[in-house]
Amino acid sequence: MDINATAPQQPEPAPIPETESFRCPNCGGTMKWSIPRQVFECVSCRTPGEVQTASDAVFEHPFEGYFQRVESEIAFPEQSFVVCQNCGAEVVFGETQTAAVCPMCSSSQVNLQKQVAGVPPDGIIPFKVDKPQAQENFKKWVKTRWFAPNKLKEAYQQGKLDGVYLPFWTFDADAEASYTGQGGKYVTRTDSEGKTYTETVWTPVSGHISASYDDIQVCAAQERAQQVIDSVLPYNTSVGSNPYAGAYLSGFEAERYAFGADQGVELAKQTMERDLHNKAEWDIQGMGYDTANVFTLNAQYHNIRYKHMLLPAWLSAFAFGGKQYLYVINGETGKVGGQRPYSIPKIIAACLVALAVVLFFILFFNDAEAAVPPPEAAMAQAADTVQQENVDRLDALLGEDGAEQGP
Repeated sequence: MDINATAPQQPEPAPIPETESFRCPNCGGTMKWSIPRQVFECVSCRTPGEVQTASDAVFEHPFEGYFQRVESEIAFPEQSFVVCQNCGAEVVFGETQTAAVCPMCSSSQVNLQKQVAGVPPDGIIPFKVDKPQAQENFKKWVKTRWFAPNKLKEAYQQGKLDGVYLPFWTFDADAEASYTGQGGKYVTRTDSEGKTYTETVWTPVSGHISASYDDIQVCAAQERAQQVIDSVLPYNTSVGSNPYAGAYLSGFEAERYAFGADQGVELAKQTMERDLHNKAEWDIQGMGYDTANVFTLNAQYHNIRYKHMLLPAWLSAFAFGGKQYLYVINGETGKVGGQRPYSIPKIIAACLVALAVVLFFILFFNDAEAAVPPPEAAMAQAADTVQQENVDRLDALLGEDGAEQGP
């Protein structure tokens, strides 16, 4: 199956399923994506089910047709979502989920909303890390946070993790750039006093570079999630994606994108431009220079393609000290990241311990120095000792001579 197929210039709208109710045909139980078994099955009798997708591939769309899709399609057909009045997140809830608490900020201020226009997901990476494994990874991560408050540790002990599919835009592009800069060569010279030193001799340079990019990932979640998601990237969207189907959301939640691909493509261009800047420096060094500076970089992007992806994450949000903190575990790889509060009592205790250690060594070395005389005093003491020994020997010899000459 072609994972990243290129969509036609004017793709036909995908058929909308009549219902998003996932019931077991055998026992009537709930059908859900099994993370350990990586199959869609009944949670009661484990009867396997089939994930109905609208296509056989994850299509990449030409960026030129983006605004037409926004106006003509529905973001999440046949599914309702809620809007958090606290942080603004728009979250789609699976059939078995309730809309009681926002997974982004733990607020209960959520309101049910109707469907809205937008670009539906093109692909999804199903959860591969289950909640127990995410809890274990979170536990190990927390233990490495030396100054974390106890409430953070309580978060993983109480199992406060929500499975959420986060919205991403991915972009492909062909890029080229002309640049100007300077190349430097290290030259060793000798001054009038015979001392050697190294200086850099700079030469103006210019050049042209090109590159192709595949699946530049831009998180389109609310800002709070964006602040922590970079620490757990990347996802394997190039080969690990499945065509989107609402069945994957059964038992989970999904956030609607907070900004469109038109804003996402500008963020992707920033990522590509940073890479082009590095490539320009490497290009200059390839001319035989030891170091390089790039002054100007004029980049152009061609054949831009995009897709809307839902990527799995386990989230834990809680308040501490009047602030909200969010932690995320990559639902595909298990990597953990997040914001961290600091426990002031623990920091003070650590500072006091460090101060005690420093004072101990200061006192120890002062006592040692007092016990051992300085080198000058030791040399003088040794000289006095040698001189006294010589005097004692001379007195002994004189005494012996005097005894022999006596009457």
